Amino acid sequence: MTLPKPPTLSRKPMPDLKDYMTTEEAAKALGFHVITVRQMVRDGKLEGVKLGPGWLVLRKSVTDYKKRTEGMSKNDPRRGEK
Repeated sequence: MTLPKPPTLSRKPMPDLKDYMTTEEAAKALGFHVITVRQMVRDGKLEGVKLGPGWLVLRKSVTDYKKRTEGMSKNDPRRGEK
């Protein structure tokens, strides 16, 4: 009697962590609260990946966001644009 093969798990490869920062680091870099950064990732304003219970934010997306919103106040409605 032969045993059936166990199912293979398809997992995404681990991202290269040097390209990412924690939501806490992103919040500090952007001058926002960490909850705001998490919401920005969920809304697609910043690129990130869900890793366990938290998020990692792509460093390039933080840099791009800072360039795109340079000179704007935190309450400027253009900040909400993607």
